Amino acid sequence: MYTTLAFAITLLGVFSIFELLKGNQKISLLKFHFIARLILLSAGSFFDYFELNGNEIPYYREIFKLITTVLFVNMLFLIVVKKLPRLVIGLEIFFSLYFIIQFANGFQLPFIKDGILQNRPTLHQFIFICIYLFLSLSAIIYNVFQLSTSNNFRTNLYESKIKRWVLGYMICLIVLFFINILHITSLGRNSFVLYNDSMVTSFIHRFLFILFILFRPKFLDDDKYAVSFNHMLSRTNGIVFKEFDFLFYANHYYLQPNANMDDLALKLNVTKNELSIFLKNEIEENFTELLNKNRVEYLMELLKAKKYESFTIEALSEMSGFNNRRTMYNAFNKYVGQTPTEFIQSLK
Repeated sequence: MYTTLAFAITLLGVFSIFELLKGNQKISLLKFHFIARLILLSAGSFFDYFELNGNEIPYYREIFKLITTVLFVNMLFLIVVKKLPRLVIGLEIFFSLYFIIQFANGFQLPFIKDGILQNRPTLHQFIFICIYLFLSLSAIIYNVFQLSTSNNFRTNLYESKIKRWVLGYMICLIVLFFINILHITSLGRNSFVLYNDSMVTSFIHRFLFILFILFRPKFLDDDKYAVSFNHMLSRTNGIVFKEFDFLFYANHYYLQPNANMDDLALKLNVTKNELSIFLKNEIEENFTELLNKNRVEYLMELLKAKKYESFTIEALSEMSGFNNRRTMYNAFNKYVGQTPTEFIQSLK
């Protein structure tokens, strides 16, 4: 059964990679983490398949779990906080170096096989593993807390969808983590256990991540949420592309009613002329077009979510950043080819 599951998850992982890459869409930093994790997931499941068929592959679990944990924590902060704190990067480097040194000395991560704990760690290795797991769990809890308490995740439609998406996955992971702890504890006491192999936990974890990717909010695939990886690392006319992306898109600057070029240029620490050149060369739109286009797209999302049943069109227009009804109607008709009322009718 385990052999079949390993092969099936390998195929699911490969399918998910192709699903992420379809349509020649740009690769964002977040999508890069998705793809990297899926590659590791698929390769790990494929190696499990080989090992279950009697082909021993040393240290693949250790290497994959180390890289996967780092990618997972980074992915979580990119989704929720939209940046990687230096403290997190520092801790990841420290723990990674420690584990590499331990691996070089023959250390292998403990796991359960046929009801028996394999690779029992020494006391200091056990303490270090516990600290590592505690910090990983703390990262999950911290980001869950950010999702639950941030006003942005309550008032913004995009962020609300991200909140439901991430919280569902995090809750499943936390439950799985404590089931695994209970499983190991029960095994140590020779009491009843649900299963007798750590591979079951790995399969569930991998399957959950594939579901997490496949059921992601689709707006994350839009160009505005998927700025090319090369652009994120480049600087044009004094503007770092990732800084513009973070401020304008990730923080939804376009939803501010008083958004203007002077203010945006000030926040980016560039001149208004530099910002204008940047928008023309890199975004290929002027500021007003870019602002109205994104506001219209957000208003369309509100209408698709049937917010018009609870709010007037004028109220939804204000939520989308428009200052007045006429500007909203003109922009909506320009980019959609319909009035909001006609668009609502087309949804029914």
